[in-house]
Amino acid sequence: MPNTFPLITREPEDALAFLTQPVEPIGLSIGPISARQFIAHVKQVANALPNHQHAINLCENRYLFLVGFCAAILRGTTNLLPSVNNIATQEQLAQKYSDCFIIHDGGDISGLLPAVDILSVRVCPVNTSHHEVPDIKDDFLACISFTSGSTGKSKPNLKYWRTLHRSSLINYSFMIPDCDETLYQLATMPAQHMWGLETSALLPMFSQVCMSDAKPLFPQDIIDTFKSLPSPKQLVSTPVHLRALCAQMYSTAQMNSLGVTHSVLCATSALTTELAQEVEQKFDAPLREVYGCSEVGSMAVRRAAQEETWLKFEGIDFTQQGEMTTVSAKHLPGPIVLQDFIEFKQPNYFVLAGRASDLIKIAGKRGSLFNINQTLLTFKGLEDGIVIQPESTRLVTRLVAFVSLKPGAEKAALIRFLQTHLDSAFVPRPVYVVDSLPREPNGKLLRKNIDALHASLKKNSKQ
Repeated sequence: MPNTFPLITREPEDALAFLTQPVEPIGLSIGPISARQFIAHVKQVANALPNHQHAINLCENRYLFLVGFCAAILRGTTNLLPSVNNIATQEQLAQKYSDCFIIHDGGDISGLLPAVDILSVRVCPVNTSHHEVPDIKDDFLACISFTSGSTGKSKPNLKYWRTLHRSSLINYSFMIPDCDETLYQLATMPAQHMWGLETSALLPMFSQVCMSDAKPLFPQDIIDTFKSLPSPKQLVSTPVHLRALCAQMYSTAQMNSLGVTHSVLCATSALTTELAQEVEQKFDAPLREVYGCSEVGSMAVRRAAQEETWLKFEGIDFTQQGEMTTVSAKHLPGPIVLQDFIEFKQPNYFVLAGRASDLIKIAGKRGSLFNINQTLLTFKGLEDGIVIQPESTRLVTRLVAFVSLKPGAEKAALIRFLQTHLDSAFVPRPVYVVDSLPREPNGKLLRKNIDALHASLKKNSKQ
């Protein structure tokens, strides 16, 4: 008989979610949702779900996503969490995973698959004298998440119940080590993405975190939504969103109106020291950068404004053989080889030294795309940008940059900056200036989208 663990570990009247807007079709108002209300809602939705093996969870509202996520688990159904939610992806998943249906809250849905609109399941009154939290078997396959595909094809990652609940307890102790009261949290990336799932969905299930239903994308929307949450509060985001947010927060009055910010969490791509320091200054709170990957989840944390080294999470074990690092933990299905080069400075503390895929050789010189991109991100006139090595059959390949610049910044100034800070072999040529980069909602840049942008820009430059 396998071990079990509760669906949630919150007290009945704890605030598990905070609705920033009413969900009128099912009678939910603005304000907090208690753990008791949440469990009741989950059970009602679970009763309305078909008895299928896989559920593609496409809910955009973060609270409804979590209700659908837990309802599927309660039903014995594995959640599929696609990195993109278009109809083509839905149908591809249904071809690969048998017996699929879709849980959604009103988005674009394939007409070829059975679907349940979670907004069709009205929330019934809660029996305040009854609060029974179901137990879930540790070996149950709760969800399959998918890598973003930023370096190639998206890959599935199997997440068993023991992995989710045990990793969440570890994450909370390192991500939020210093808050003894309920922390109201706003996240800017989708709950379907591993970083969003770990922080904005799983933490509220097992710790004193109250999730927000919102998923704001634009800077002013993030500011307005963050203001609406009770204090203490926390922002969970990405470097791309934080850079845009800091550019929007130009007035002292706007910064002072945010309320009491406990902390900011950040992950998914490279974060510069300069941006970390700016975020801490504008939010008047510490920023904790988290290191992880889709295959493992979160593994380490650092105060990026002050520290270079990462603190490894307890319960996560690194084994090194040459330049290769393997990660293992009791809650993981098996050992996982990291793509990053890791150098331990002392027990439990390490630095990142780039990725295997980042190593490049141009004109007989070796370099790291990670370091080159870190240099690009320190240019003060940069809004967003990336340097890539395009695929080429030529013996000599130049790096290429795609950048969007802040008002008043000039391309010539950027090129001079790169010539000053990089070896001439690694200065990108050409540098394309674009209005914006084709980022996904989670802040990731897919290689296929960058390649398509590159092809389009090359074609236009020849006309």
